[in-house]
Amino acid sequence: MAELFTVIVPSYNRAGLLRRTLKSLAAQTFPDYEAFIIDDGSTDATPEVFREFSGRRGWHFVRFDANRRQGGCRNYAMERASGDYITFLDADDLWLPGRLAKFAGLIKNNPRAGFLFSNGYILRDGRLAGKFFDEKRAVPRGKLPPYMAISDKWLPYVTTNVAFKKEVLKQTGPFRTDMSHLEDMELYVKILRDWEADYIAEPLSVYRIHSLTANPASLTLKWDDGIADFHTALATAAPDAAAERELKDYVYLKQAEVYLKNLQPAKAREYLFKTSSRGPAFLKLLAGTFLPRPALALLRSLYGLKRKAAPALDAAMTEAEAWVKELES
Repeated sequence: MAELFTVIVPSYNRAGLLRRTLKSLAAQTFPDYEAFIIDDGSTDATPEVFREFSGRRGWHFVRFDANRRQGGCRNYAMERASGDYITFLDADDLWLPGRLAKFAGLIKNNPRAGFLFSNGYILRDGRLAGKFFDEKRAVPRGKLPPYMAISDKWLPYVTTNVAFKKEVLKQTGPFRTDMSHLEDMELYVKILRDWEADYIAEPLSVYRIHSLTANPASLTLKWDDGIADFHTALATAAPDAAAERELKDYVYLKQAEVYLKNLQPAKAREYLFKTSSRGPAFLKLLAGTFLPRPALALLRSLYGLKRKAAPALDAAMTEAEAWVKELES
């Protein structure tokens, strides 16, 4: 009998983090799953990690000699998946023990949904720094316009928190391999064309945020590639003019904020003037782009200190943080 879930874990030179990720997968309370753990041409100790976990029932370890990127790894596993639902766990992230069990409950309660996601915790500098969204937020569900899969404006997901019916691939096809960053978003746009969406407000995963590289040119290239992929996903969604303008304004304002926080005011202005907005958020960011670089650097340092300050933890978050520390010890 086919498993309910196929879990796909691509990894590239993440041996230390992968070990913790697989420990979180092994701790799942729901047993009805198979897993594909794929070494995407790593040059580190990933084979040693594979050996540590070899022999687990339903876990398939695959090694590629040449790097295929995440989309290629995921496509390989999806072609061979026996589960009714495809779900992803990135090699630097963690699942809480009840993650698959809670998704199974959602599937039982709403078999019409083809696209599912949950809330999650954000791990930064070794501590839980928050959640993807407030559990009380009115996130849309049901049959939605495909463009709502673009960005986090409507659906606040990341792929580590996502599952979808395997049968959707008959209509959508696999992940595109000609995109550099947002091939997952583009696929989810296609899923929403024909399928309902549903979600779990409870955080069920831990998403790790890494420190940014100090190379501004590298960051600019990465972020500009992301914007190019955003436009590709937008073309796939084909929203009406009003929705397209709303999405572009939202994404460009966020991009401008990212550039400003990383001391690139000229790039921030470039994206600000791509928007149609001239509201308070626009004016605040625009003023920031004319601050002297030392002032921007000071604000960035203060922001970093605030970010590292211990957040107020509720009982569930306290328990989750203790579990993460135990897993990573």
